[in-house]
Amino acid sequence: MRIALACLLASSVSVQTFTAKVVGVHDGDTITVYDGREQTRIRLEGIDCPETGADFSTRAKQLTSDLVFGKQVQIEGKETDRYGRWSLASSLMERMFH
Repeated sequence: MRIALACLLASSVSVQTFTAKVVGVHDGDTITVYDGREQTRIRLEGIDCPETGADFSTRAKQLTSDLVFGKQVQIEGKETDRYGRWSLASSLMERMFH
């Protein structure tokens, strides 16, 4: 099963695309993927989940893990956020449920 991850891109930003496997779920809105060469941390932009240790954070992480862990995904991204994570729009969640 392939899940496409898409982000909102400005016309002047070059798009980088690659296929990778989800190898880590850090919390409900941050995952790590591996493309065979390196791991990349992905922030699911527009999804507001409780931070680790907050109420319901374990459930949020488990939901994200159930949906994407171990799956091949197509990453379409741009630059990283202030924490060095790729920032991808919440259309990921919409596509996971269809």
